[in-house]
Amino acid sequence: MYLSLLATSLSLLSFARAGQHPLYFNFEENVCSIAEQSLFSGPSVQNIEEEHHHGSGSCSHHEPQQSEVPVSRPSPWTHKKQCLEDEENYQEYCVYTNAKFANERGISFFTTRSIAKQVESLPAFSERGLYDNVNKFDNPPWEVRRIPGRGNGLFATRKLNRGDEIIAATPVGVYHRDAFIADKLIDYQYLRKTFDQMPNATREIILRTAANNPGDPIMERINTNAFLGEFEDAPHFLFYPETALMNHDCRPNSMHYHDPSTLIHATYASRTILPGEEITITYINILQTFMERQTHLWHAWGFQCTCALCSSNPGDISTSDSRTREILAMQTYLADWTPNSQGTPKMARQLLSLYEAEEVHAAMGKGHMLAALAYNAVGDTYQAKKHANLAIKAGIVSSGEEEADTKDMAALNENPEGHWSFKARTPKQ
Repeated sequence: MYLSLLATSLSLLSFARAGQHPLYFNFEENVCSIAEQSLFSGPSVQNIEEEHHHGSGSCSHHEPQQSEVPVSRPSPWTHKKQCLEDEENYQEYCVYTNAKFANERGISFFTTRSIAKQVESLPAFSERGLYDNVNKFDNPPWEVRRIPGRGNGLFATRKLNRGDEIIAATPVGVYHRDAFIADKLIDYQYLRKTFDQMPNATREIILRTAANNPGDPIMERINTNAFLGEFEDAPHFLFYPETALMNHDCRPNSMHYHDPSTLIHATYASRTILPGEEITITYINILQTFMERQTHLWHAWGFQCTCALCSSNPGDISTSDSRTREILAMQTYLADWTPNSQGTPKMARQLLSLYEAEEVHAAMGKGHMLAALAYNAVGDTYQAKKHANLAIKAGIVSSGEEEADTKDMAALNENPEGHWSFKARTPKQ
């Protein structure tokens, strides 16, 4: 199963919180078998192993006196870093492991020194209690089943309502994509270190994941299951083994979100999911036409989608494509706040109906937000507050956390006349 963290799984949904923490994270599309492509050749490699003093991983509570230099944060790594030099590209990639991370699930990074330095400052490595309710798989609301011709999939074992959490997990590995270029020349010796330094239980979890192609057993599991994102504009693969069990659907029944400061990746039901139903996510921007989706999936992941939507008759596919184009146009109009904006409350109602018709369940929160703004823009505060409340209620599935849009809707609901959108689309006298 090929999986990606998305720049946005809908064109109007954003997952990363750039600017809220020094470490910038953005979701991008996955690239299959990235380390096996012919472009990965050429650099000479020098192995470097350095001594590294490491601390307990907890923050110091020592209060410095006024005249003292503040005590630096102890290193969070439980093993000494081991570095690989790509001499041709003047870059060095090091393996960093914290075997105690997230209640001893562990995590390994294979990245540059500068990025590792920023990772060390994340709340993920300093705040206690962040992972008390994460990586809990003793009694999940799902089970793994074998699907003929498709590998494994996740199936609900009990009813899940919209907004219910399905999986919340931390990655077992974060790997700079370009580190594989140099490491491939020495048979992935450093990638193997990222695996060997992990706890036994986590190594077993990694080995239980699928590898769709022959080759290095760890590299191929990353190719098959990992997400691709960016730390400080540098591409990194992130490996969430449990999340990788979910298959693609162009009209999924769940949505997934990532917190860049804690590295927690969470998946929620975007509609009611019944017992026995497969739990699916999307690997792509689903607001594309049939041909665009199929082309994207084939080039990026090498498969042709046969979900219910893509298997529909030509007439239904054509109707769906037309609705998708309408949705994209209306989203653009409703987000336009220039003097010539064509956004209206009627258009917002039509957009909500199109979301329902297309079963784009996770977009409903954004749809009600756009409706609230459209009504408030013409001075209809009653309808504006109604849709603001509906947007807030649906917000967990649209954002996964308390973000700017939710706060904006709360402000509109409390004081619509004082909100920036009030009568913003009424003719000026």
